[in-house]
Amino acid sequence: MFQNHNEHPVLLALSHAFNAHWTLLIRKISNTARDYAWGSQTLIPEYFGIPATGGPMAEVWFGTHIGSPTKIEGTDESLLELRAGKELPFLLKILAAGQPLSIQAHPNKEQALAGFARENAAGVAITDPARDYKDNHHKPEMIVALTPFTALVGFRPRVDVVVSFQRLAMLAQQLELHELEDALAQWILAIRHDGLSGLFRDLLEARGNLDMVTGQLSTLAGLSGGVDNIESANLKLVPQLQELYPGDPGIIISQLLNVIELQPMEATELGAGNVHAYIAGLGVEVMANSDNVLRGGLTPKHINTDELIAVADFDAPSQLSFTAQKLAEGLFKYPSVAEDYLLYRVEVSGSQLLADIQLPNAAIVLCTAGEIAIGDSKDEREVLRKGEAAYLDEARFYSFTGSGTAFLATS
Repeated sequence: MFQNHNEHPVLLALSHAFNAHWTLLIRKISNTARDYAWGSQTLIPEYFGIPATGGPMAEVWFGTHIGSPTKIEGTDESLLELRAGKELPFLLKILAAGQPLSIQAHPNKEQALAGFARENAAGVAITDPARDYKDNHHKPEMIVALTPFTALVGFRPRVDVVVSFQRLAMLAQQLELHELEDALAQWILAIRHDGLSGLFRDLLEARGNLDMVTGQLSTLAGLSGGVDNIESANLKLVPQLQELYPGDPGIIISQLLNVIELQPMEATELGAGNVHAYIAGLGVEVMANSDNVLRGGLTPKHINTDELIAVADFDAPSQLSFTAQKLAEGLFKYPSVAEDYLLYRVEVSGSQLLADIQLPNAAIVLCTAGEIAIGDSKDEREVLRKGEAAYLDEARFYSFTGSGTAFLATS
């Protein structure tokens, strides 16, 4: 059963007796893609067969967040209205990064509560671009790759950064990139004296004065191909970042973070304070029902240096990526430490079905491949095709048949 975060679902017998008062609620839901500038124009249309808009298609939200209301298909009613104004604790998304997202971190519960109350007391409008806290919720999140997916996740070990900067300084000297050589020497001293947090602050406060060194770092990156060192993956990102955001502190900050390359169905989870940036790829993302983001670079949007540093976690993460745990044939669980969501992957085929899975709480199912039918013992059913989603509630017991893949988010 999906009873809590320490128990696994139980596949129950098809003959399980249903209580007469349970009423099945399976509703198809839909939403339009958000057109954030970093979104890909092609990933969502090509993968899901959804018509392209001609502009960036960055995210499709499935949940109750008012930032992008999910609709009950065939009606003008939102999912939040269907639930009589009661929000789900999680938000499920399709995310398609055609360009790097901003360097960012999310608050913990205490920080979100305090920040939201503080900005309310100051009279900052929710719609104000300078507002940091849109709600009073924390925002842990997990993303599962559907295509190869590149991301920056958490700070690298301090010693790795120092070694990388020492090597880059020697290369800069050989290439007569003297401003970069001097900057790297200063950054090494800053790390040794004040740690990564000190350098992080220094870089954010140097905004507007880094054009020369980021330009030279991009030149160095273009001339250092073929050498495979611990900083190589980070360095490869620099020319694109410099082209998009010349002189931005995020270009240097990208060298402080871990580069991960997720393969399809691999995942990473980002807890409070994890400084990160998604770089490229398509994935399914689940998170707490929040839109709180503290940005630090690679963006034209508002940046609050003090608040970001207060939120940021500078310890190297213990786990960068992971795969799902197999619970039964066709059923996989992505391990999580978050209290707000659980994420499962369903794989069914003509020879493999999942019968009577218990869902004590509401859920959202997103089909990402093939065709999957969802039903219960009353023979009520809904068929989801690739790119379609459904909201499940009240019936508690569901079966999955067909031939395809789906992600199921619940709490």
